[in-house]
Amino acid sequence: MSIREFVDLHYSHFNSRELRNAARAYEAHLNTGGKMLVSMAGAMSTAGIGRLLSRAIQ
Repeated sequence: MSIREFVDLHYSHFNSRELRNAARAYEAHLNTGGKMLVSMAGAMSTAGIGRLLSRAIQ
């Protein structure tokens, strides 16, 4: 089962539905050549999220 199929099947209540809609909109944005900017400050930078992002960037 793909992530899309999982989300479509299980994410149906309000907040999850909004997340699903946002993911679809983001996919459409990327498919038209759009870009994403990640900006961090404060607690997130010291929470070790940089290690996760460095893997995603590579």
